[in-house]
Amino acid sequence: MPADERSARAAADVARINAFFPIMPVLGNRWAATRPFEGRTIAISAHLTTLTATTLRELILGGGKWVVVGASEATTDQGVVNLLRDAGVEVYPLGSRDEPYAQVLDHEPTLLADVGGELIASLVQRRPDLARNVTAAVELTRTGVTRLQSLNLPFGVVNINDSQLKYGVENRHGVGEGLWHAVQTLTGMHLSGRRVGVIGYGPVGRGVAAYARAAGAAVEVVESDPIRRLYAHYDGYPVPRQDDMLRRVGIVVTASGKRGVLPVGALSGAREGIVLVNAGHGNDEIDVAGIKAHSAGVDQVAEKVVRYRLEGGPTVALLADGHPLNIVMNSGSPEPVMLHFALLGLTLEWLTRHPVAPGLVQVLPSIEEEAATLALRALGMGHG
Repeated sequence: MPADERSARAAADVARINAFFPIMPVLGNRWAATRPFEGRTIAISAHLTTLTATTLRELILGGGKWVVVGASEATTDQGVVNLLRDAGVEVYPLGSRDEPYAQVLDHEPTLLADVGGELIASLVQRRPDLARNVTAAVELTRTGVTRLQSLNLPFGVVNINDSQLKYGVENRHGVGEGLWHAVQTLTGMHLSGRRVGVIGYGPVGRGVAAYARAAGAAVEVVESDPIRRLYAHYDGYPVPRQDDMLRRVGIVVTASGKRGVLPVGALSGAREGIVLVNAGHGNDEIDVAGIKAHSAGVDQVAEKVVRYRLEGGPTVALLADGHPLNIVMNSGSPEPVMLHFALLGLTLEWLTRHPVAPGLVQVLPSIEEEAATLALRALGMGHG
């Protein structure tokens, strides 16, 4: 597809999102009037989807210099890259010849926003000389928060992942709904009557399980944390051992935020033809490398659908090479994600006026309340 056609397609998707949930244009008008980012350089690590483009096209109206690095090759839309570059954003996709994180940091950012903690960790560990320029940062994911907890952060990082809106809306409904849209698009499977296993019962896992059950699937949950396992039990799900679950279910979803929760060895006794899906941030929850190394045969069923016949084991179908499927497919309603991105924008705006102490800090309830109020107005329910 020609570059201009890709950009036009991405721009059309942005317009569609704004037409039915105009939370970002409202903020864009406000930022255009107040210019809160003037004189600042803001570096962002993000999945380069049309949802990100919808957000950045409004943020840049607030002034400043915006530099973006793609969080994953698998979630990078070239049309979005072209669209952002046309708008004056410096974009460095992963997979380019030069090291993209280093290129972003060469711009000497003063504010950062990250998904996965890679950008912030790169600055702290590899370019500590730049820390003096940074007034604050924002992290949006559980993976990133966990990574940053092990670092001695010289500036404040606002943790949006543990916000009420991320927990109750974006994770539960955004991922929970969007993931199953993506599975059906790639495979054509209907969930009704199928058996589904969910590994991890945090906010994402709860949403994935709830939407699968609502679609008619029989759902089982595997969770190592005893409190969350008890939650799953009282929510009405069987909570078996992982090996027992894998023998029964036809689809398994990893949603733990932890590396290697589904090792290739665990699949030896899995049900024949089991479908493997990841809903976590990265692509390391499923042991993709182990599956490929122990494969006795490979069948490319369709785009982003590959079957591997494991040596001495079953055939498994891996979707999107273990990357977060809902993001790879840009699936589901954009509303929960746009709410989350509105919270990001409001937090960045707040950080231009308020200093924060070094280390991880929670997003303020007042910022969440403002984001929720804007979302209700965008939905036509601003009364109350």
